[in-house]
Amino acid sequence: MKRRAVWWIALRYLFGRGGRETGRIVSAVVIIGLSLVPLVVVLQVADGMIEGIARRFIETGTYHVRATARRPLTEQEREQALAKLEQLPGVRHVTPEVQGMGLAHSLGDRTGVTLRGVPAELWEQDEGFREYIEVREGRFDLSERDGAVLGTETAASLGVAPGDELRILTVRPSPRGGFLPRVTRFTVRGVISTGYQELDRLWVFIPYERGLEILDRDAATEYIGIKVDDPFVLENPLFRGSGAALFSAAARTAAHVPAAAADELGRDWRVDTWYEAERTRYISFQTTKNLLTFIMLLIVCVAAVNISSALVLLGIEKQHEIAILKSVGASPRDITQIFILAGFIAGVLGTLLGLAVGMLVAVNINETMSAIEFTINAFQTVVALVAVPFGGVEVQPLEILSAEFYLERIPIRLSFPELFVAGAAAILIATGASVIPARRAGATRPLDVMRRY
Repeated sequence: MKRRAVWWIALRYLFGRGGRETGRIVSAVVIIGLSLVPLVVVLQVADGMIEGIARRFIETGTYHVRATARRPLTEQEREQALAKLEQLPGVRHVTPEVQGMGLAHSLGDRTGVTLRGVPAELWEQDEGFREYIEVREGRFDLSERDGAVLGTETAASLGVAPGDELRILTVRPSPRGGFLPRVTRFTVRGVISTGYQELDRLWVFIPYERGLEILDRDAATEYIGIKVDDPFVLENPLFRGSGAALFSAAARTAAHVPAAAADELGRDWRVDTWYEAERTRYISFQTTKNLLTFIMLLIVCVAAVNISSALVLLGIEKQHEIAILKSVGASPRDITQIFILAGFIAGVLGTLLGLAVGMLVAVNINETMSAIEFTINAFQTVVALVAVPFGGVEVQPLEILSAEFYLERIPIRLSFPELFVAGAAAILIATGASVIPARRAGATRPLDVMRRY
């Protein structure tokens, strides 16, 4: 049988006439498409969330590359290290920082915080830091010795606002052994948000020189943050840079910054990339994404059973036509190819439908979740009002993704290679599900069929 005839018969079996068999095929196509939607959404939303959280950590916390001193530094050693790093090819910006723990307290409450001593000019000079920090109140102003900038969660727990006094308790070693407490007064200059509340509840920014004074040099961490043009060109298993930037000379230069910085600074420094600094966190994110992807792929496999069952019933209903085709010269292989091709076409149509709907949901995921939250919360409110005469019910507002643990808004990152792989996998699964009914149809014996008619 000619290839054109195989295609024509497969299309005719799928869409040639109405009836129950066509309805079953259409239902199988729709189910394949709907099963693919969660997989597409997981692939796109998970990547966006991982990149969104990673970029906030990179730009506001760990920097692109971080050189950490293994021992307390003198001012001269610090200046020499900064000068060496600034001259390296591919380095866009360097920032000295000292970081330690403290206890912040006010008239409202007290809480443990991470003190970050940074230069006063950080806000003006570091564009990436400025992009991912939102000033909610006051200004990011560390020009005075007593200035402090707090995260939104820290400010809320302490009950302070710009202009209020804040006291920070730190400790320093005593000459006789043990530790001596030290209380330092600061004035709140601003309240900021990173969009990630895990960070907002920890950070208190203070002037760099002040941090060197109040933090124990042996317990605090002193490092230099390095920024390059594209942090994702640095070696990591999550991202591979931004498209054409991978092939640019600037990107290739930036990729060698960690090794060059380690050579320049010597053994007294440890140099880590952003991925190495938070490896455990990023491995956890990637593992969660892989697990969700596997679960969503299982759903596609279950949905493919509908194509198999639809083709089994189609083969039973078309036994008479199969017998006639074999009588005029069609081989069992031709019949098998017709049904496999029918499963392939159904898989392609279902995949196209699933990719289209999935992309639509993924691109509008923030609006979709807001609409779902609004609808469910409105329904809960109505139920609570109706139940008031009967004693009332307690209603807890639904929050699908709590900003306390996730981003306030999910960034969308479309990965077309992943979409291609997901679509190819769905088509392959649908085609594989059609093999058994296709072999059964190909094994149909015309004589047995004629005896029944």
